[in-house]
Amino acid sequence: MSISVQSLYSATKDIYRIKVIAGKDGMNRNVSWMYYTEDESTISFIRGGELAVTTGLHLERSVQNGKPFNDGETAHSIMTEEEKMHATTEYLAHFITELTERNASGLILNTGKYINDIPEEICAMCDRLSFPLLTMPWEIHLIDIMQDYGNRIVSDRQKVMTTEKALSNALFFPEQFDSAQLDGTRFAGAEKYSVILMQIPEEFFNGEEEKIRRYMDFSFNGKLRIMPSEFACILHKNHIVYVFHSDARNVAQTLCTVASHDRYFKGMKIAVSAVCGTPEELSNEYRHAKLALSFCTPEETLCDYNSLGIYRLLAEVQDRRILEAFYEETLGKLTFFSEDKRNDYLNTLSLYLESSGKIQKTAEENATHRNTVNYRIHKIAEMLGIDIQDGQTRYKIQTALYIRKLLKRTECTQEQRL
Repeated sequence: MSISVQSLYSATKDIYRIKVIAGKDGMNRNVSWMYYTEDESTISFIRGGELAVTTGLHLERSVQNGKPFNDGETAHSIMTEEEKMHATTEYLAHFITELTERNASGLILNTGKYINDIPEEICAMCDRLSFPLLTMPWEIHLIDIMQDYGNRIVSDRQKVMTTEKALSNALFFPEQFDSAQLDGTRFAGAEKYSVILMQIPEEFFNGEEEKIRRYMDFSFNGKLRIMPSEFACILHKNHIVYVFHSDARNVAQTLCTVASHDRYFKGMKIAVSAVCGTPEELSNEYRHAKLALSFCTPEETLCDYNSLGIYRLLAEVQDRRILEAFYEETLGKLTFFSEDKRNDYLNTLSLYLESSGKIQKTAEENATHRNTVNYRIHKIAEMLGIDIQDGQTRYKIQTALYIRKLLKRTECTQEQRL
């Protein structure tokens, strides 16, 4: 959660007579600082998230071409209107391209002296890039807005740090959390809380936390088109943890879509928790999101905790030894087989139960002959000493198979026996 272009604009548009003329879809971009520049060659110093401001002085200089001017004369004053517009378009297009390539959050043009009319081509460009382009009249002093915005950014940064600290306690150290820690934040008194968990790619900025944070705050999160005040983004071990004071399931697919087009996060697994009613329950929702993440299949990039069915119930058994003991009691004798053979038999058994004991359907699903299915099922029944046609027995076996999958997905210490 950081201050956005929209937040700054809404709070000061009347004070500084600011207008948004293009790039409205990007107004939710986070702002890291103000950056005054008149020379595009200095844009390389930008680290990401800066809200740039310029008067266009360099535009005036760039079109002089060594011509002498009389007192009070400028390059623009002796150019035709068509020449002025062409020069302004060319200059701003290059200027804005440089800014967007470095993940600047937007550009304020101090108009009235060196820049007057904004070319339609530039507005169309900013709309296409979702890059906020704002204007402010020449009479407004740059120092005033820069000092004001700087103070607002610093104040907001303190609030963000306070919020993230409180939420980190709620998520990872619930014994250290008190809901009063959220007083004064957007999360205080919310009726809904939820979590989205996303994997961090290996070698992502070589694990340098500051670089990862800047990329998330001033590049990736801006593409979500969600106001920064709606969520917090926290780095924890090898995951990005999003906390929402709303139902995150409404935006999980958006996040998944953005990740699929991102150069770093493409193909990364994402999971969304259920919804809780108090911040004290966030640690449970974090655990639920972790469980859902472990159930993302190779073909999936998004898993909803609410879709896990019986696994939600089994995962609430805090003592894993109980689950291990149930599995051992029910299917443990199959460890007689080698691991590969045991996996084949258990896969056949699972398909057999899912098809309500239909041999032919099991054979088709398992891509094997029905005689092979018959042999394996009879062999399992013989080794376990069970009547596999008995309903209670089938229920018990099915539960053991669910436990096996759960323990394998959650990296159980007994995985080698499953």
